[in-house]
Amino acid sequence: MRRKWMASVLIICSLTLLSGCWDQKSIQDMIYLSAIGVDYVDNEYVIYAQSSDLASVAKQEGPSGGVSPPAVVSIGRGETLQNAIDNLQKNSQVPLFNGFVSSLIYHERILKKDILPTYDILNRYGLFRYTKWVFGTRESLQDILSNHALTGFSPLISLLHQPHEVYKQRSFIEPIQFYKFISRYWEPGNTVILPNITIYEKSWKENNKFVSRLSIDGIHAIHRGQWEGFFSNTDLLGLRWLNPHTEFGGIIIRVKDKPRATLRVQNVRVDIQPVQLGEKPRFHVTVRLKGFVREVMSKISTEEIKKVAEKEVTEQIRGTFLKGVERGTDLYGFEEVMYKRDINAWKQFAKNHANKISADALEGVTVNVYLSDSGKMKKNWYQYPDDLLPK
Repeated sequence: MRRKWMASVLIICSLTLLSGCWDQKSIQDMIYLSAIGVDYVDNEYVIYAQSSDLASVAKQEGPSGGVSPPAVVSIGRGETLQNAIDNLQKNSQVPLFNGFVSSLIYHERILKKDILPTYDILNRYGLFRYTKWVFGTRESLQDILSNHALTGFSPLISLLHQPHEVYKQRSFIEPIQFYKFISRYWEPGNTVILPNITIYEKSWKENNKFVSRLSIDGIHAIHRGQWEGFFSNTDLLGLRWLNPHTEFGGIIIRVKDKPRATLRVQNVRVDIQPVQLGEKPRFHVTVRLKGFVREVMSKISTEEIKKVAEKEVTEQIRGTFLKGVERGTDLYGFEEVMYKRDINAWKQFAKNHANKISADALEGVTVNVYLSDSGKMKKNWYQYPDDLLPK
């Protein structure tokens, strides 16, 4: 009996050592960062952090009032990136939480300088996730991180935080997540395609006034850790046809410079075969596209649609390739193909660091277009049924 009594006293006394909830923090007493921008100005690192009110993220009952909640942007500067983060936190009134950061934006200035210092801290700190989206920009980071969401929507419902949903409806430049960005960055034969995010103010109106929206208007090319330049959308028309992740790409069918029909491509299969390797490599590209007729504006045969589409895609592929060659950039990743197919041939090519993919590296392009259907309407609906007319 005495032993049971002593054991009970010991257990009761040990309860006083339990921590309980003495260090609990209420979720409403913290600032949750949702996006980070990094710049380099006047020999200082500048970090921008976007945060949103939790009430604007959760679904609310009743009318929203037709007003978009604001996005708060905080700024820190320092000699190192960690110093900039410390200065950002110094003026915060409540603790900051970095575990929900879903987007990272590099300004063009730091892409030109060196992004390795940012790679170091963003990987050493465990709360920064590898799944965040990565962008480059030429705009003011403070403007990019401001709220550009639709009226009544959270700032987190935007291209900055959900780019893949937009890409599935219009596949042009594929968004990239941080783990893929880092993987491609460290592969010596790869060219990283980093989407450039910008602000567009001439498309959407509210109350008859233009409102700003985020848009992807090009890419930054990075090869062997070096920034190789910015390419606009008009230079990249062929890029989507060499991307097997293209989900919804468009082609305008023109005959004598007049649009006759439009196609939507839903499946892209790419095969890049080396024809010659070594110091002067050459490649043949075969592209197979599966799509459907989205729009018909005048009488045109299926065979002509396929013929025009194949010619148009071939020209776009060659045009984008030559735009890259002019700037010394391998936009299609031919060097990566060589690196994976024959490492010794790649070493022979890469030992001279001045070697670049040349204009004659694209030996040939073969495009095959398969039309699966014409939607809910017949393709030849323009042929008016004469039998309906009175005799």
